[in-house]
Amino acid sequence: MQAYEKKRNFLFLGSGVLSAIGCGESGGFSGKMRRGCGPITAPAERCITMMFRKRFLGKAKAASNRDPRIKIFAWAFFISLICGAIEFGQPLEDVIQSVRDEVRQRPASQDIVVVGIDDRTVGELGGVSFPRSYDARVLDSLFALGAKRVFFDRAYADKTTSSDDAMFAAALNRHKGQVFLGAIRPKDVRTGEYFDIVPVQEFRNSAGVASLSGKTSPFGLTAKLIFQSPMEGTTVPSMSAVLAGKTGPTGEFYRPDWAIRLKSIPTVSFLDVVNGKIQSKQVQGKDIIVGQTSSSANDFRRILLQGWQYGVYFHVVGAETLKRGTPANWGWIPAFILSLFLSTVHLLARGRTPIIGTVLAALMILAFGPLYLDAKLISVEVVPAALFFLIVAYRAMTLRRVLKSSRTNLASGLPNLVALREAGDKQSNILIALKIRNYAEIIASFDQNVENTIVEEAKRRITVSGGTENIYHSEDTLLWFTSMPMGEELAHHLEGLKAVLGATHSINGRAVDVSVAFGVDGDIDRPISSRIGSTMLCAEEAARGNDIWKFYDPQRQHEAAWQLSLLSRLDQAIDEGEVWVAYQPKLSLTTGRIEGAEALVRWDHPERGRIDPVEFITVAEKHNRIEKLTAFVLDQAISSAAEIMEHGVDFNIAVNLSVLLLEKPDLLDSVDKALTKYSVSPHCLTLEVTETGRLDRHGPSIAMMERLVEHGIHVSIDDYGTGNATLDYLKILPSDEVKIDRQFIANVETNPKDRILVKSTIDMVHSLGRKVVAEGVETQSVLDTLTALGCDMAQGYLIGMPVPFGDFADSLLKPLQSRPKPLQPRKNMH
Repeated sequence: MQAYEKKRNFLFLGSGVLSAIGCGESGGFSGKMRRGCGPITAPAERCITMMFRKRFLGKAKAASNRDPRIKIFAWAFFISLICGAIEFGQPLEDVIQSVRDEVRQRPASQDIVVVGIDDRTVGELGGVSFPRSYDARVLDSLFALGAKRVFFDRAYADKTTSSDDAMFAAALNRHKGQVFLGAIRPKDVRTGEYFDIVPVQEFRNSAGVASLSGKTSPFGLTAKLIFQSPMEGTTVPSMSAVLAGKTGPTGEFYRPDWAIRLKSIPTVSFLDVVNGKIQSKQVQGKDIIVGQTSSSANDFRRILLQGWQYGVYFHVVGAETLKRGTPANWGWIPAFILSLFLSTVHLLARGRTPIIGTVLAALMILAFGPLYLDAKLISVEVVPAALFFLIVAYRAMTLRRVLKSSRTNLASGLPNLVALREAGDKQSNILIALKIRNYAEIIASFDQNVENTIVEEAKRRITVSGGTENIYHSEDTLLWFTSMPMGEELAHHLEGLKAVLGATHSINGRAVDVSVAFGVDGDIDRPISSRIGSTMLCAEEAARGNDIWKFYDPQRQHEAAWQLSLLSRLDQAIDEGEVWVAYQPKLSLTTGRIEGAEALVRWDHPERGRIDPVEFITVAEKHNRIEKLTAFVLDQAISSAAEIMEHGVDFNIAVNLSVLLLEKPDLLDSVDKALTKYSVSPHCLTLEVTETGRLDRHGPSIAMMERLVEHGIHVSIDDYGTGNATLDYLKILPSDEVKIDRQFIANVETNPKDRILVKSTIDMVHSLGRKVVAEGVETQSVLDTLTALGCDMAQGYLIGMPVPFGDFADSLLKPLQSRPKPLQPRKNMH
């Protein structure tokens, strides 16, 4: 049972494995599906991209100044074309095709029977690898009952006992030419070379060989089978091709007709065949496939809308597909060309009838056309075409709305924000925004358009409750002016209005509850456009915070100005010594010694005093000023580590690193220069990567982390467990250390759930060959618990507070006592 790498191609092995292999036999497509009407190769994709950069991207901007429809068409064409060329929509394509298969579902023909090595068989015969003498008995029994041919979904590539192999070979010889054994051609993950796994020669003398190769689509939503594989200087037809008596191109894959329900394929137990408990009519005149159906085997894959299925059934579906004909794949271009025509007509249409007509035509062609072709074993892809038409249709609809009315909301007929801006210039009253929180959910729950009904009913209740009739409508928000003064009266009014609007509405005979939130702006001296924005923003924040209302606070502008002033002073603060580095010790729970520290940046502002690091670090990251700040901390930290190591202390210094800096191609060079400057070895430095949830797994960040690790620098995943660092990132990030966030550590000795989570995390991280650091350790009982759980390092106020380097060095380098103790917290450093 051998597993091979990658995710899109698989091998159907009766030994129980659907193993991922590089590109399999797809000819180096990196797992992409080969197209029947001719693939768009990488050079062609580059050619298309260059052509559209020159012809369309440049012209689209100029066209927008003439006719906006040209811009809509150009961008929709470019986006959908790229989507088709790089197969971006393949997962969605698989979902759509699976839905079509569900519509066309039909049972298997019953001409092929599966003899399943099920849980009963495994239990009775002593496991999956039972003696081959049982295979010999099954062969004789099946042919005695009148079976036509027998196929084993397994590669008998290894020898077992001489007696069992001899019995199996003798059985094969008795039924020579009527038995087929599996074979496969995987890729060696180390050398990249293909090698053949075929039955031993003793068995091939009497049995035929059939390929078991196949591959899955992205995300494993569906599967394809091969026509025939190149093996040992010849071609070996696939098991499905042999069953159907068909041939096809070597190395080419086809999509079986997954409308055939796999659960309808007749199946008998291997054990029942061994014990003679099946009847002749169950197998007489039929082809038989022997394969794994046991839950203890891993020979299964997911077929969307049919669930997880055993690989042996895939060959049956493939054979029944090939018996009907040879599947073809027309790819995405035919549907795209039709969509091109329909989109052009839709953009040029001016009347309601042709607009609706093109939409209906697109629905028929892109939804029902492929359904008909599927029945003819012709696959077409519609996602690029549908994307093209949807973009054009949506943008054209938006354009028509804008051209029809610039001042009226088309859904409700009420004046919109354009009208509000015009009216607001003459107003000196408080502006209120009412956000209907479940607006979209209400509309989606009705088959007909109910927007006008909802808005009209809300307007009526506002008016009845003492509001104005001059109400403006923008999507899920209503706005109006009120003469009420800002204060308790207005607050009571909004509470009452919420109660009135929250009472059950009757819409088309159905009772609907409406949830609302308010935003209020009373700063009448500001421009109306700013007031509209702040009022709607307050309503949105009230909705998110589950509040009744939020008032606009002018202090926000002052806070924004303060952040900008921080940014402008940051460089000067570094140069003038306002910014400094504190050191918090890290205790080894194995040795009981301080073996490292984390360098933490601090800023003592001459006016505001100590500034929260989160405040200025966030501003620095937001405005791309984090690089200089990190370089300063890194230089200080490495310099301090070098000074400590001069005293013969083995020491590691940790520095926080923003994920934004991982995208800098010269990051390693900068770090290496700092290490060289102070003659510090790379293994003495740990870079703690924060906000790992923002990492792009396919971007340069992961590659930079790998370069750092290869250079000898340790990489740590910070704040593990808080949502930014996930199991998925733990798997792909090349880290040496994981830091468990303090929220899981604080109560680990008293909270069973926290203890279970911390223990499981420690065990998992250790199994990956990495160390675990617990941060936020503040009590001795927590430290004792972490030691018992096997944690490697601890950090927190119990071990030591973040202190200036001088204080840290004095504590670390003072004469060692007979029994090492952790640094004690400093009472004056809260």
